[in-house]
Amino acid sequence: MNLNRYSLTELEQRFVNVAADRGYELAKPLVKICELSHPAGSVTIYLDRERSLRRAIRVKIHPETPVETLEAIEAIQGLSISPDLYHHDNMSRFPRRLNGGKEKIHFARVVVCADITAFGRLLQTLAAE
Repeated sequence: MNLNRYSLTELEQRFVNVAADRGYELAKPLVKICELSHPAGSVTIYLDRERSLRRAIRVKIHPETPVETLEAIEAIQGLSISPDLYHHDNMSRFPRRLNGGKEKIHFARVVVCADITAFGRLLQTLAAE
């Protein structure tokens, strides 16, 4: 993987390290998102790189995540799920739907993490899915 093209900031590298400690691998760093995957649980998430520049942690999770998992996420202190769906063309592992345009685009649920500890708990919850 060529990390030079879209090199990670120090903060993003910390996030990737936390993910690696929980079994996730950096699959694709892109301009606006980083794809992380957990091979054992077949879980893919996308880390919002634009938000991490502002020191906010926003994670995109699969839009069809089971209700039980969503409830478990909401119960964790420091995590909240945005009611709106997020659309981005580079989230290739997520389904597509029409979003006001002529072509379908990938979409996801957004989880906002209050801190890096909450981010770690989110990753654990998703991997246990």
